Amino acid sequence: MTNQPPVNNEILRIAQQFKDALARHDKQALNRLIDAYERIYARLQDKINLLIDAIEMTEPTGGQLVRMERYIALIHQVENELHDYQAILRNEIENSSRDAIAFAGRDTARLLRAYGVSTRFNRLPNEVIRTLLGFLSEDGPLFKRISQLAAANAQYVADKILEGVSLGQGPRVIAGIIRDALGGGLTDALRMTRTIQIWSYREASRANYLANSDIVGGWIWYSARDDRTCEACLAMDGTIHGLDESLDGHYNCRCTPLPIVEGLPNPLEQTGEQWFNDQSDAYQRETLGPGKYDAWKAGQFEFNQLATSRPDEVYGNMIVAAALKDLIGSE
Repeated sequence: MTNQPPVNNEILRIAQQFKDALARHDKQALNRLIDAYERIYARLQDKINLLIDAIEMTEPTGGQLVRMERYIALIHQVENELHDYQAILRNEIENSSRDAIAFAGRDTARLLRAYGVSTRFNRLPNEVIRTLLGFLSEDGPLFKRISQLAAANAQYVADKILEGVSLGQGPRVIAGIIRDALGGGLTDALRMTRTIQIWSYREASRANYLANSDIVGGWIWYSARDDRTCEACLAMDGTIHGLDESLDGHYNCRCTPLPIVEGLPNPLEQTGEQWFNDQSDAYQRETLGPGKYDAWKAGQFEFNQLATSRPDEVYGNMIVAAALKDLIGSE
């Protein structure tokens, strides 16, 4: 069990309320995507069963499989179903990003009031912010990635079936392979939706901070500080950034930028590293993994080195956990 931030810190309590509300909204969108995907799987079930029956009866080679009508029919329907799903996904992502931008404007104003800021807050129009966020561009890499979901995942399903047959897997195993392979498309959809909502919210918050730069001088990286928080987020937690910097969290990252209000103290009583040091050895080992934990305890790297950056085609850069070999120079 981890030690949570002190509940008497009003700023952090309000920030957590905002994150919880965003998570509830996010869950509704994700549940709709899951329901739609389950309906796809149900519609595919007959063709999956026909293919499994054919594999059981004929025990085809890989070359024979790719010429089987039932195999071709299944892959064709998978791609058609996922093509329709792309439209559902795009709609959910567009709605989620718009809602997140609206929430950010509302929440930023409320958060600054909690800091005691009583002057007029300049809130940017939502459509202005949406235009500023390059990753939401109609012809940008995000929507290009969505447009490739059907073909890429249909090919993945086809490849996994072929691999299973070539390895001599039985029909029951191959049925499981098909189910798992189809799940990859849902995983992609959920990850994209969750991440775009969080990034839209954070970047809209930062845009509103910039519009009030006479009040807000920068922002502080603040992680969730719970059992699902990764070491990279904890390493960044408590770092101070200018308004020209974005919070480049990884996919599904739940970190948030707390505003730095001129003349007021830092709302964080601890950095992520200090908080981590107060946790149990069991929690530290589970979070870092045995190899990193032992190396960290041995003083082979500094805690802040746990966070590193990697390029992403949609968001530009993302902060992710550094690999052990990069931290200590060996496996």
